[in-house]
Amino acid sequence: MAQQLIYKAIRDDPQPDELEGLRGRTLTIWRVPSQYGHNPNVPDDVPYWADLPLKERAKFYYRDISQDQKRELKHFWRIFKNDPLQPVRIYFSNYVITGMGLFLEGYVVFSISNNATMFQQTYSACWENFTECNETWVQATTYLQLVGILMGQLIFGFMGDWIGRRPTMLIDMSVILLGVVMLVVSNGTTEQGWVVMYAIAQWVFGLGIGGEYPMTSTRATEESEESRVSAASRPHRGRKVMLSYTMQGWGQFVNLGVLILLLLIFNSTGNPPYSRTGKKLEYSHAAIGAVWRTSFALVIPVVLYLIYYRIYVLRELSALEDSKTRGQVKGYDWYSFRLLFTHFGHRLFGTAAIWFCNDWYFYGNGVFRSTFVRILLGPQAGILTNWLWSFLNAGIQLFGYYAGALTVDWKPWGRRRMTTFSFLMIFAIFLCCAAAFNKLTQKTNIHWFQFLYYISSFFGLFGSHTTSFLLAAESFPTAVRGTAHGISAATGKVGSIAVVVWFNYASTNGRFWIVWPGALLGAIITYIFIADSTGMDLAEQERRWEFIRVGRPRDYHGVAVHRRHLSRWEQWVGKVHHQYDPVADRHQIMQAKFNGWTDAEQALKGTDGKGAFSLIGSDLKREKEAAALKEANATGNPPVNPAVV
Repeated sequence: MAQQLIYKAIRDDPQPDELEGLRGRTLTIWRVPSQYGHNPNVPDDVPYWADLPLKERAKFYYRDISQDQKRELKHFWRIFKNDPLQPVRIYFSNYVITGMGLFLEGYVVFSISNNATMFQQTYSACWENFTECNETWVQATTYLQLVGILMGQLIFGFMGDWIGRRPTMLIDMSVILLGVVMLVVSNGTTEQGWVVMYAIAQWVFGLGIGGEYPMTSTRATEESEESRVSAASRPHRGRKVMLSYTMQGWGQFVNLGVLILLLLIFNSTGNPPYSRTGKKLEYSHAAIGAVWRTSFALVIPVVLYLIYYRIYVLRELSALEDSKTRGQVKGYDWYSFRLLFTHFGHRLFGTAAIWFCNDWYFYGNGVFRSTFVRILLGPQAGILTNWLWSFLNAGIQLFGYYAGALTVDWKPWGRRRMTTFSFLMIFAIFLCCAAAFNKLTQKTNIHWFQFLYYISSFFGLFGSHTTSFLLAAESFPTAVRGTAHGISAATGKVGSIAVVVWFNYASTNGRFWIVWPGALLGAIITYIFIADSTGMDLAEQERRWEFIRVGRPRDYHGVAVHRRHLSRWEQWVGKVHHQYDPVADRHQIMQAKFNGWTDAEQALKGTDGKGAFSLIGSDLKREKEAAALKEANATGNPPVNPAVV
């Protein structure tokens, strides 16, 4: 039977209007740590789900997943019956708007390789033979963009923890606008001059888009943990972050569709030969310019809308400000920055290293695309043919994005296992491609080569590419989340730059041999250094961080140091899991609340001399969440599930 703890008090930091509203009232709420927040329907003696015996845990997994799916389908059908378009509006407001910056990243960044295919065939003297343009500057159109993204990830990740998420998101979107405009108008008196301006514009755009990585991830993570979010929606934190990241895949998909349509609109089949004038030939340089400039220009209205949205609609979340208030910090929290390396340095190494390994594979796969088409159709394949095959590949990748997002919150699966599985599949696929390259590229076996390439695109997105984005946000406390995510993402860009450079000196078969060791290394690093926060409330991580900040890391005993949520390095070397003690943790929570309630009682005695009223086992926060449930449901969150979690 649950313990009923009666305190004459209220929550920490009471407001005067709340004190008046509670006079004479008695609230009965269970005050216990549970999986997500503090469930008022769960008694104190229910164990944490990860502490259940194996057989009982398996039953819990099945019940948790099946009940969750039934509840969401029921909720979907209810709102669909009321308004068939409401689910679409909910999806756009929760995921599309949040991830629209990454849509721009996918649209523009991946268009560089798509445009390069067109430039190599139409401006061959400049982009392929290098007789009219400097080879270094042509290659710099790719390198400078990646360097810009790397710098943006570091700069805006730091700024996000310094001045806040919302102003940082507004600044980086303004830089994106400048970069897109520069791409549209880039020109020169010679083709060499145009290439230089095109490369500089890529760097400016990359600088802005780099900030979208840490800001989109941290905002989606913190928004999922806010008290206004219903308790039934909090277990879907990973899904919210990864569905926002899915917009990157949609950006790539839409860009290819736009390029194909523009190619047809400007009266061309996309097949060679090409000329400077277009006389008696199918395609002119003027039409080429119209295609790529128009494709970039179409982005400008989207960027302008996002600037408007971030100025007038987007609200600042309270997580960072609350963290600074608790730590009595103004500006950037340099003390937490130092603690990041002393207490979470191994996690930072893990998230940065797996992102490096992922980008090693992911950008290698992008380079393979043109190689794959040449192997499949021969070197004479035209622009349209290249793009159509790339369009198919982008569609397959979208299936990977969504499959990962819909399963990442399953407790028996989780982030770490998904990432390890993804890396191992990539390792096996590309090792097979490298070892059997000559046989696979024969005409009789080319369909197997085609299958392996496309399935590698699926497994790359169903795991490492999306989970590296999520893990870099969840593995660190709020005070340094943007900085840590920026460092991890920037390390990934180092991997992408390295593999692109190396590929310039490797043979076609050699490129396959380059990729698979990175995937194997990623699986090993994930197994050792990655902590899995699946099923854990990030508020527990903030509690642990408060103990670390005051120099008492060993005094924390909550679920954030449960073996299930720690990396194996933390278990093997740090022995952190020995701190876990649910009984001691419950007593700590009660004592902290009791101290706060006692202070509030003393404050009330000063107002009327009679003391206060009784609260049974809790505070106002749970009541506020219940009151906010209607608003949460209006945005598409399913009703609270009172089942034991």
